[in-house]
Parts: sequence; structure tokens; C-alpha cells
Amino acid sequence: MATSGRNEQRLPDRGVRQPGGEATIGVDKGYTEALTDSDGNYHGAGLGQLLTTESDRLKERNRRRARLRSVANTAAQRGNHAKADRIARNNLGAIKRDRQAGRHQARVRTEIFTAVHQVVDKAAVVVAEDLTKTLAGRKPLDRNTNRRLAAWTKGVTAQALKNVSERRGSALVHVNAAYTSQVCHRCGCLGRRAGDRLHCTSCRVVWQADVNAAINVLRRHGDPDITLHTPHFVVKQLVQARADRHRSRLPLPDSSPARRAESESSEALSNER
Repeated sequence: MATSGRNEQRLPDRGVRQPGGEATIGVDKGYTEALTDSDGNYHGAGLGQLLTTESDRLKERNRRRARLRSVANTAAQRGNHAKADRIARNNLGAIKRDRQAGRHQARVRTEIFTAVHQVVDKAAVVVAEDLTKTLAGRKPLDRNTNRRLAAWTKGVTAQALKNVSERRGSALVHVNAAYTSQVCHRCGCLGRRAGDRLHCTSCRVVWQADVNAAINVLRRHGDPDITLHTPHFVVKQLVQARADRHRSRLPLPDSSPARRAESESSEALSNER
């Protein structure tokens, strides 16, 4: 078993000597996939099922352990210490629990590292949010979702993006991701998020939310107004101001002909998708 665990830990490093691609790709950390890119591709589609299955298993295991602990405590109170010790020794130990947790973490690491390798296969530049930081203003998730999206999973994704891009010669660029999951990439207006869909109240289009966010993350690369450390409330003000200008058909103050042409080209590409 120990050998199998070590092999699983080594799996994410496969192919690290292969050079990365040539494109600049934005990525968003999804809920059911490890990553979604700005081309509309999903990577690590098995991650959501892994996390959900583990969450459900832990919930049931903790329920059973709580019941057994209650039985052991009752036995000890009645003076039946042999029964209490037997339950603790055979059912409430940490060795099996830690072994199962290790196997799960190894599978998740493999899924995430494989997903990042798939992105780097086509990317010379990977644009992403800084997953080592908590985005201010983000709504708290419910308890079950928090279990599925454990903090260490987010940390593994950050580690994978950094390690794989460095080893394969691609650049990892962190951008300010505030409101990228709430803004329509076509018109720039704040939309309404419902599960994996973003409903734009301005252009009346429903986007796949993670793809939309990945496109917005990509566009934050080189944004002259929104830097990595721009406060989230300032980002919201800029987003709303840009949306208002879009509605009134006025160009952005910092727009040059080249930037307008790039924006029109990106919009045409999004329409084709």
C-alpha cells in the first residue's frame, strides 16, 4: 500500500520536460472541474465527483463514529471499560482514517496536476487569479460546498499552476479576479449568477459561468486600470462605469484604436463560440 501511495504522489510530475504551447490562456477554478479555460475547454472534470464522494463518505463516517463514541461513553459510565476500550481500539482510531485521507488527497492531486498540464500543453502564458489569497467580498459558501471545496484543494491548484508552468517554460501571470465571475464578458455589465450559469440582464444572454469568468480573467491581463492589488470596491466602480459607457455607446477614456479593434475581435470570437 505504501508503494502505491508513493506512485500516486509521483504521477503529477509526468511530462514536465515537454515545453508548453504558444497561446495566452485565461483559467478559472471551477466547482465541478479543476480548471476551465478561456477557450471554453474543461480540465479535470473528475474533480467534482471526487470531492463530492469524499464529502459524503466523511459525513457518513463521522455519523457512525459519533454513534460508536456515544456507545463507548455509555459503557464506560456503567463500568464496562473493556467494551469501551474495544470500541475505541477497533473503531475510533486514526490509522485507517489517515490512510483513507492520504489516498483521497493523492487522487485529487493527480486530477489537478493533470488538468494543469493540459492547459500548459497549449499555453505559453497562463493567466489566473492568485489562489493563495481570499477574494474580499466573495459570498460564503454553504457547509457542504465548503467540505467539497476544501482549502487544501485550492492550495494544490495554486501549487500545480506554479510548478507545472515553471518546469515547462510557461509564464504564470496572476491578475485581480474581482467580479470576473459576475460580469458578462460581452457587454461588461454585472449579471445574475445561478449555479453554473450567468444571466446577463443587459444583453439577455445566458453564459456558462466558468467559461465567462475565464474570458474575463484573460482580459484582466494588461488591463491598465485594474491591477492585481486594486481594491475590490474600486474594481466594482470601474466595472459599473465601463458598463454604463457601453450602454451609452461611448468609448472608454483609455481606448485606443488598437484596443477597440482588439475588443471587437474578442467579441466576434465569443459570438462564434
